[in-house]
Amino acid sequence: MKPQETIDFHLRWGWTKLSKLYASEAERRGIPFSYVFILLHTERSGTPSTKLGPKMGMESTSLSRSLRGLEEIGWIERRPDAHDRRMMRVFLTDAGVDARRQARDLVVSVNQQLRALLGAQSVDRLLNEMRRLNEILDNPRALVPADAPPHS
Repeated sequence: MKPQETIDFHLRWGWTKLSKLYASEAERRGIPFSYVFILLHTERSGTPSTKLGPKMGMESTSLSRSLRGLEEIGWIERRPDAHDRRMMRVFLTDAGVDARRQARDLVVSVNQQLRALLGAQSVDRLLNEMRRLNEILDNPRALVPADAPPHS
């Protein structure tokens, strides 16, 4: 099977191009790309820091480094949870809310343009198929049998 005939090739290829576009446009707005998805996944009421990584598929060490950076530039604050002092919640500052708005506008604009170029039906089909793919990938044993021989 040629790489161009695999699903993962096109997913990686497309995401690489899309992330480069987001990165250059976010940087142009003064928002480091590594912060964009953290800003977008932080709720106004605060988000437990332990929930951010899994929401975005980010490792805790990378997330910690990014949160520290966001805190240093004044876009987030970390505070103990009101009900469970052991848990830290991430809150956007006023500057963080502004950066989030710019990041959100960028993502919405790109998605609206893609929808216009591809057509609403094509995008809806793509999203449905991506949801199905993610459901299948939630059970990797359906793809790779448990008795598959290890590589030696």
